[in-house]
Amino acid sequence: MSLVTVKPKFQVTIPAKLRRGLDLHEGDLLEATVVGDGILFRPKQVVDRNVVADRVAAVLAQIEPAPEDIGRSEDEIMEDVLADIAAARKERHSRKV
Repeated sequence: MSLVTVKPKFQVTIPAKLRRGLDLHEGDLLEATVVGDGILFRPKQVVDRNVVADRVAAVLAQIEPAPEDIGRSEDEIMEDVLADIAAARKERHSRKV
C-alpha cells in the first residue's frame, strides 16, 4: 500500500511505482470518482470528435445496406429500429413481472 499526502490546494503525488505501472505521465488526464469511503482515479484519453466522426463516416460509407432496406429512407429504417427496440423492452419488462 502506498500512502500519499494531501498538499496545499489539495494536490497529491501519485507514487512512482504506481505511475509506472499505469504508464502515467505529466499532463495525462484522470477521472476521479468517489467509491465507498475513497477516491478512484482512472486514466482517460481525450479524442478529437471531428476525427472520430470522420472515421465513423468512412466506415459507414463502406457498409452495404441490408437487402430489405434498399430503396427505403433513413426515417423509415429508423422507425422500424425504434419499433424493434420498443418491442424488445416490452418483452424484457414482461419477463421481469
